[in-house]
Amino acid sequence: MDYKKSAGLILEYMGGEKNITNFEHCSTRLRFNVVDKSKVNTDALKKVEGVMGLVINAQIQIIIGNNVIEVYDEIMKIYTPTKEIENIVGEKKKVTTLILEYIVGIFQPLVPAMAGAGVLKSLLILFSTMKILDTTSDIYKILMSISDATFYFLPLMVAITTATKLNTNKLVALVAGAVYLFPSNIALLSKGEVVLFGLNVKNISYVSQVFPPILIVLFLGILEKYLNKISPKAIRVFFVPMVSLMIAVPIGYLFLGPLGFTMGEYLTVVILFLYEKLGFIGVAILAGILPFMIAAGMHKALSPYAISSLSKLGIETLYLPASLAHNMSQSGACFAVAVRAKDKQLKSAALSAGISALMGITEPALYGVTLLHKRVLYGVVASCVLAGGVTGFFGLKALVPVGPGLANLTMFLDPNDSKNIIYGIIGFGLSLVLSFIFTIILWKEEKK
Repeated sequence: MDYKKSAGLILEYMGGEKNITNFEHCSTRLRFNVVDKSKVNTDALKKVEGVMGLVINAQIQIIIGNNVIEVYDEIMKIYTPTKEIENIVGEKKKVTTLILEYIVGIFQPLVPAMAGAGVLKSLLILFSTMKILDTTSDIYKILMSISDATFYFLPLMVAITTATKLNTNKLVALVAGAVYLFPSNIALLSKGEVVLFGLNVKNISYVSQVFPPILIVLFLGILEKYLNKISPKAIRVFFVPMVSLMIAVPIGYLFLGPLGFTMGEYLTVVILFLYEKLGFIGVAILAGILPFMIAAGMHKALSPYAISSLSKLGIETLYLPASLAHNMSQSGACFAVAVRAKDKQLKSAALSAGISALMGITEPALYGVTLLHKRVLYGVVASCVLAGGVTGFFGLKALVPVGPGLANLTMFLDPNDSKNIIYGIIGFGLSLVLSFIFTIILWKEEKK
């Protein structure tokens, strides 16, 4: 694949640099915010080498698959964003669309750091269980601190991603977030007698929180924009951040922080309530609809819940177990197509997509095989529902926010529950086998 050529064509068919207001990527997709969607040549984009498909909602999402970073890097070499473009207001968006766009923009960048740190932690637990590493050794403690620090300072990362999405000063936002983790402030709050402007400050731990920094940085951004308009230019460099922080931090302690904390509490309570009421059926249903959610780009809306659950409870019992069933079902179905297909191109594509899905990346399977053959899709959905129900029945718990796959099965390694990893392996194997069998039975290659 010629990454440079594909990058140039993608930029051209997106309507050029002036039509792009924001550009980022996730694990498999290029994500564009544009001024005018009518200027985007979707038909031409679909024909660009390496493009597996498009999803158009709040953003223009171009599915690339495993080569997404290479294509992204090539685009960044020729793409030059301007301040003028960033402030252009495009088409009026629905509230739900706008919220989804911001959710993706804030939470998606967090995944690599959290996934890397989480998988490292699960490997350390595995090595200590196998007596390869001593938990009292210095190397173990240092490496474990990588994971612990990632979740401890999660509010700082959220502050940065929120500021980036809102086009607010990132370092000022970082300072605002750091105040709530400052050791002396934590000690002060623990006494339970802090009073600001005659109002009592709630003793809340902001460690590992995600919603408080979002609300605080949002308010900080509003203040910053207003103060930039009224501040004399000669003193703007220190006046705006100083006044913004002086106002935002106390307001955060009194109102926004507690509100964000309560939001996180309620979100977790609601999800756990639904899980307790629906039990394994909830996991089965979610697994069954995941192919369609991913195809529509809607699965990212579950990121806040998953990250919040992992940061607060240390486990997640719905989305990631359902994802295990889905990812392996996609893999098994693709392997079945590779076995049965006589067309060499389809056989090769299915085999490659199956391996990718086996490692937790399902877009090549979804867009390259599953959605193109409805009987394969039937097999995947059936396997997702059954295997998802089994993982839900076992109460499988994920401890790392990463797409489940062969390389990171340790995400289900729970030091407090030795059976959990066994349940994960059962879910892994069952999904793979069921989808393979269903697809072998249901799918027949169309004659050309």
